[in-house]
Amino acid sequence: MNSNDCEIFLENVLELGKKYIATGVEVKRIEESIRQICTAYGFEYAEKYAVTSLIVATIKAPDGRHYTQSVRVTGGGTDLGRLEDFNAQIRYICENTPNINELSKTVNDYEPPKPKPILKCIGYMLAAGGFAVFFGGSIIDGLASAVIAIAIYIMDYRFKLRNINNVVYIFIASFASGTLAILITHLGFGDNLDKVMIGDIMLFIPGLLTVNAVKEMLNRDIVTGLYRLIEAVFTAVAIAGDFALAVLIIEGAVK
Repeated sequence: MNSNDCEIFLENVLELGKKYIATGVEVKRIEESIRQICTAYGFEYAEKYAVTSLIVATIKAPDGRHYTQSVRVTGGGTDLGRLEDFNAQIRYICENTPNINELSKTVNDYEPPKPKPILKCIGYMLAAGGFAVFFGGSIIDGLASAVIAIAIYIMDYRFKLRNINNVVYIFIASFASGTLAILITHLGFGDNLDKVMIGDIMLFIPGLLTVNAVKEMLNRDIVTGLYRLIEAVFTAVAIAGDFALAVLIIEGAVK
């Protein structure tokens, strides 16, 4: 590769890493994927460093020149479907080593498959209703929780409140969900308010985020682990605080 090709190659690798880390994958896998791609293209020396908000990489070309680039990561979340797609994309690149133009097209033209809205909504309903019954609620409680899950789905994927800020989204969605649970139960569609709420709370619980935070710290990626752990704590506080706020304000008003 000439100098320009090396720059374009590194730019594409970092762009792929940026999209990959936004799926919620641990940074150790990001760094390993970058190393594998660089090795496949003949760059034996490849230093890389990734945190949830930044990826930096340096490669050494056969002529001895070093190339360093960084990319800012602004997206986030957890998407296991996209994670599998990127795993397949990285395997394809390592096995076939497409030329620079094809590599750019592979990385930049990728469009993640969009799940059918109805299936996504049904998934929300089954999860919320199932947890409500699992934690001791009646079938009516499960149905009530499933109905509220439709509203959560709409806030998430139709109004796209999550794109504002995850904690702000949790703040708004938790209060709205708590309010709907109180109103629905007050109207007689639900036997136990706490069980209806529990079913919908489970849609917000940052379980995978917390597990990944601990995993990062065990992998000695302390900065990333602390970042994700703090985000998980803020999310948990927002969930608990807003459902409690809904109970204090709304339940007192309807009695």
